[in-house]
Amino acid sequence: MMQLSTIMTKYCHPNTLFTYRVAKACVVALAILLTTSVSWAQSSLGIAAVVNDDVISMLDLNTRLSMIMEDSDISNQAEVRARIAPQVLRGLIDEKLKLQETRREGIKIPQKDIEANIQKIADGNKLTVSQLTDKLRSVGVPITGLTSRIEAELAWQYYIARRLSRRIQVGEEEINDEIEMIQANAGKPEYLLAEIFLPIDNPSRAGDVQQTAERLVQQLYAGASFSALAKNFSAAPSAAVGGDMGWVQFGNLDTELQKAVQRLKPKTISPPIHSLGGYYILMLRDVRTSPSLTAGESMLKLSQYHIPVKDMSDQGAVNAATQQLMNATRGMNSCSQLEAAGANSGSMMSGSLGEMKLSSLPDNLRGVLTNLPVGQPSQPVQTGGGLAVVMICERSDEGVDMDKIRENIRIKILESRVNVAAQRKLRDLRRNAFVDIRL
Repeated sequence: MMQLSTIMTKYCHPNTLFTYRVAKACVVALAILLTTSVSWAQSSLGIAAVVNDDVISMLDLNTRLSMIMEDSDISNQAEVRARIAPQVLRGLIDEKLKLQETRREGIKIPQKDIEANIQKIADGNKLTVSQLTDKLRSVGVPITGLTSRIEAELAWQYYIARRLSRRIQVGEEEINDEIEMIQANAGKPEYLLAEIFLPIDNPSRAGDVQQTAERLVQQLYAGASFSALAKNFSAAPSAAVGGDMGWVQFGNLDTELQKAVQRLKPKTISPPIHSLGGYYILMLRDVRTSPSLTAGESMLKLSQYHIPVKDMSDQGAVNAATQQLMNATRGMNSCSQLEAAGANSGSMMSGSLGEMKLSSLPDNLRGVLTNLPVGQPSQPVQTGGGLAVVMICERSDEGVDMDKIRENIRIKILESRVNVAAQRKLRDLRRNAFVDIRL
């Protein structure tokens, strides 16, 4: 467009002596210049969607796209922007609906609360507010693009807490049922999961939602942040905490999600999973055995005899260290004996380990020590860049605070129901709204 402007200035000035060819070229250049200018204006200042009486401009959409791509480490290319634009626009529409509803309810967020959240975001990125503002501006995002999003989130949180949660009660029988289910699942696998959920609000859009899910998976494989994508794209309540679902018992997952989780290894991401009204993307962080509620937390006082092994892939060195440990600790029945022998091992890691919770130990140590009697040497176990024989000097169990457990369960059930109520309310707002998408 700048080259055409130069041509117009140089050759099409009113004082220029025209030939027929020059005149024709000027007309063509002018037409192209006007078309390009109108196209650019429409793309930046046009309307992306109308939500009841509010407008989402193309500028709003482009600003949010830039902010999300910067936050999620997504390559800011035109093709990528075009692919994720429909999902980003859907988020902006939901944001408008939330703001409209909260304003109808007379909810207004104080400016100091918005500023406090901006400060929190800046602190999380190790920036000052001024530096954060400059960083956003460098990718074409005014600070108002961030403040409007924060205002909508805070207003909706306030609405949920004050309007929806007050209507929900959790009975004692429900808590009892949850305790029984936890106890029934004790000893079974439990998964530390994160999720991105893309709902299918309209069956005709199922294909589009699937494509969006596949594109997000591609971005994750390319190095995009799962937490950031969850915050920006997921419709699940966990989006507020980067998609973190916490520890989830296998029996609490839908059948399709169970199948997907069983195929995952820790630190891996699933392909899109069609289940429960939409598409899920799961990340498995870790796996453990589900604990029982009735058993108190075991506290162990430990000592160890440690032998360093420079290369744990050297099976000969590992076998030699294993035999040395077994020979040295055979017949021992006290931690004082183990510590005395360990003093001559040449390892600074030999000796007393102090007192610690069983649950805080690495999986391999926890598995060895769970049923090990006090005063009995363990089998050699890999730890600290070598092998060690560990002994329990004392074992004690903390008492179970059932009142605290019941309160935690009550809060968990309440939060789950409030989240369901909030999702239902948002679906109602979408259903009753006039939404005209013009992309």
